[in-house]
Amino acid sequence: MSDPLTTNSEIVLECQALGYAVRETWLVRDISLSIARGERIGIVGPNGSGKSTLLKLLAGIMKPREGQVQLMGRALQGLNRREIAQTLAFVEQQADTLDAISVQDAVELGRTPWLSPVQPWSERDDEVVRHALQDVALAHLSTRAWKTLSGGERQRVHIARALAQTPQVLLLDEPTNHLDIRQQLALLKLVHGLPVTTVMALHDLNQALTCDRLAVMSSGRLVALGPPHDVLTPQQLQNTFGVAGRWLIDPVDGARMLRLEHLSEQERETHD
Repeated sequence: MSDPLTTNSEIVLECQALGYAVRETWLVRDISLSIARGERIGIVGPNGSGKSTLLKLLAGIMKPREGQVQLMGRALQGLNRREIAQTLAFVEQQADTLDAISVQDAVELGRTPWLSPVQPWSERDDEVVRHALQDVALAHLSTRAWKTLSGGERQRVHIARALAQTPQVLLLDEPTNHLDIRQQLALLKLVHGLPVTTVMALHDLNQALTCDRLAVMSSGRLVALGPPHDVLTPQQLQNTFGVAGRWLIDPVDGARMLRLEHLSEQERETHD
């Protein structure tokens, strides 16, 4: 599926006819997507639709069988990991560590792509780490041991470490997974307030409404792309997610939200 993004936007990350397969099973197929600087893109779809695979292809963690990814106009396959990490950061679903390290130590690891024998740790690196901790509201926990943190705090540390890379593009794979609702809302507010281009896979469709555009995945393909209220139509919700959905208006602030209902197989056939 092609991407209708306007050509006058500054594209920072894009892919053309992207495909990835394990043996003869295609996990992602024929995806073209262009992401403009400052955009907030949500990737949604049922389990097994290819969301995580697409993110890993965009991050350069996996190599496509077909097509290519471009970062800042350069082919990703022509860049080394250090060059990619200086521009793009990826936060996995459940990145973890068993090391006995502090919050400060964990975030400092984000500076690794910028360090070398001729460019050792400096005051600039201290400043970047300090700002990253402040951005995720964890400066007061900088000396805490990793193992003492809650799930929400650990996720914020992962984001802080990614921010310490000073990336222009931030990819997140279901960042609210395993968090309680208060932590989920706080984390999404944090991510949307960051001064970077963000691309994140999300399960909760109402949470995805805060994105500028949604890429809807189904069976490894991109089946819809555009503003949330345009692409999450009743027909799309039925076809892709197997649910009935309709838009409701919040009487307090006028915000639109989705009401979703389960459809049995018989009901789905009737709707078809």
